[in-house]
Amino acid sequence: MFTLLVLHGSSRDETDLAEYSLKLAPHARVIAPRGAFPEGSGVTFFKRRADRSIAGDEVVALAKQWVSTEPGLLPLAPEKVVVVGYSSGAVFAEALLSVTPDMLAGAILMRPEPLSADFVFPAMAGKPILILAGKHDERRRLTDAPLLAAQFEAAGADVTLHVLDSGHGWAPLGEDIVLARAWLAEI
Repeated sequence: MFTLLVLHGSSRDETDLAEYSLKLAPHARVIAPRGAFPEGSGVTFFKRRADRSIAGDEVVALAKQWVSTEPGLLPLAPEKVVVVGYSSGAVFAEALLSVTPDMLAGAILMRPEPLSADFVFPAMAGKPILILAGKHDERRRLTDAPLLAAQFEAAGADVTLHVLDSGHGWAPLGEDIVLARAWLAEI
């Protein structure tokens, strides 16, 4: 069995993806940390700029700090840890992959955006990455998911990209869970 490291989106909290995690892998150990920064009615893992853009270098620095101050959150068997991130949680998952690629077995990134247009990930040969984007996502550019996929592929990752008929929220026919479960069964 494996562990899911589940990272919620902005203005949410550590309980936000509990139901999704249970549907994804009912018998998995779930680690769901709480973001550190207050935002809206919840919290987030990093602060955005006033224009809602991301300072990728700052997010990576926060990920490094998080790993060094929360070492007990990651199990000792990293080959069994899959990070699952939604929205800004997916962006933070990208940052974690950039600083600790060997500590994570793979990633499910839902409604992500790249840390920056020219971000370069370290080598992660064959690491499985699932990207689930929304075709009608009002918070993302249509080019975000393909760009992120290309960045991971340039690092050697094994990327699966699905663009769903959805917005920023869950796909109406449950594709987020169906595709993620099928992908998880293959890694």
